[in-house]
Amino acid sequence: MHCIEVHDGLLVLWWVPGAHVNAPDVLAAYEGIRSLSDGYVLPMVMHLRGVAGIDPAARLVILEGSLTSRIAFVGSGPVDQVLAAFLAHARSETLYSESASDAEAWARGVSSCNG
Repeated sequence: MHCIEVHDGLLVLWWVPGAHVNAPDVLAAYEGIRSLSDGYVLPMVMHLRGVAGIDPAARLVILEGSLTSRIAFVGSGPVDQVLAAFLAHARSETLYSESASDAEAWARGVSSCNG
């Protein structure tokens, strides 16, 4: 139902296209996060493209979780943006972006400042 990788201290999670994410799916993803993060609280990029829906119980698990320091949601349009808004009140800082590279930079705390 999902794939999780860690790259230089950044967790990246993809859901299977067409997935309707439920609480057991999120709990299974959390097990992967715990395994890959080795006890550290890392930032994460969660790809929402192609997700059919997230049920209310899954939303509660995500909102109550504290396994990541910040979560950048990556999507490709209004449906993904609504899904990200549905999850925007997590304990972690959140951001929605249609650019994976911008999402990764934000999740890592990298920004460009001028002046």
